[in-house]
Amino acid sequence: MKRPELMSPVGNWEMLKSAVDAGTDAVYFGVKNLNMRANAKNFTIKDLKKITEFCHKNNVKTYLTLNVIVYENELKNVEEVLKAAKQANIDMIICWDLSVIKKSRELGLEVCISTQASISNSSSANFYKKMGAKRIVLARECTLDQIKEIRSKTNLEIETFIHGAMCISISGRCFLSHSLFNKSANRGECMQPCRRKYLVYDKEESGNSMLLGEDYIMSAKDLCTINFIDKLIEVGINSFKIEGRKRSPEYVFTVTKAYREAIDSYFKNKLTEEKKQQLFGELKTVFN
Repeated sequence: MKRPELMSPVGNWEMLKSAVDAGTDAVYFGVKNLNMRANAKNFTIKDLKKITEFCHKNNVKTYLTLNVIVYENELKNVEEVLKAAKQANIDMIICWDLSVIKKSRELGLEVCISTQASISNSSSANFYKKMGAKRIVLARECTLDQIKEIRSKTNLEIETFIHGAMCISISGRCFLSHSLFNKSANRGECMQPCRRKYLVYDKEESGNSMLLGEDYIMSAKDLCTINFIDKLIEVGINSFKIEGRKRSPEYVFTVTKAYREAIDSYFKNKLTEEKKQQLFGELKTVFN
């Protein structure tokens, strides 16, 4: 059984160093505008070479996210970023817009299809394989049994999220932020209206009102798989992905370190229930 890759989110140099110090195998990050965390600090094109030099020196792979919807006037910008990524020796591009897939392959860049593509079956997976994809990120709605079945029907690398924020909408396809604030989630600009307090009132009869906030009924709890990480390893997933490019360096370090220890313990036959609970306790210190 192959040891899965552990991938950490980074949005600035402090987060990058925290991920490397915690023992990550790979990092993913964006440059300004063309990624699903447009509101994060993000890096610039000029940072790419320095990032890869630092990461490769520490045996860490680098994955650049260009996973937003791309408009006509942005095609030149996409090409500019991808050429810079090629020159900087970026290991893989995470994307789903066909224009990005096409240009990446033309430049000889490896491609991972983003969760935004909502891949939830082997037929879709193998379609992207024909387009030159090396890896797919499965839709976060897939169950363990579904992942297992997809794994048996494709030889593409499979990546899944193991920790971090979840969206109430299927694979993040939400239009609430766009409707309320003209900030599209599918352009990385989500204002997270689902995580706000709302006043609900009876307009027709009593006029009574309620403040909804304590339970945040539209906001999904964060994903945490530490208690069944062994089952995910045994399914044959190639890469475990931590969400959180807008979080703190402390979050990145703590979460990466916990899952690093869990994976290593599993392959040493030391991942006991007691060990899982210890690591779960550490994760709760940065758990939403």
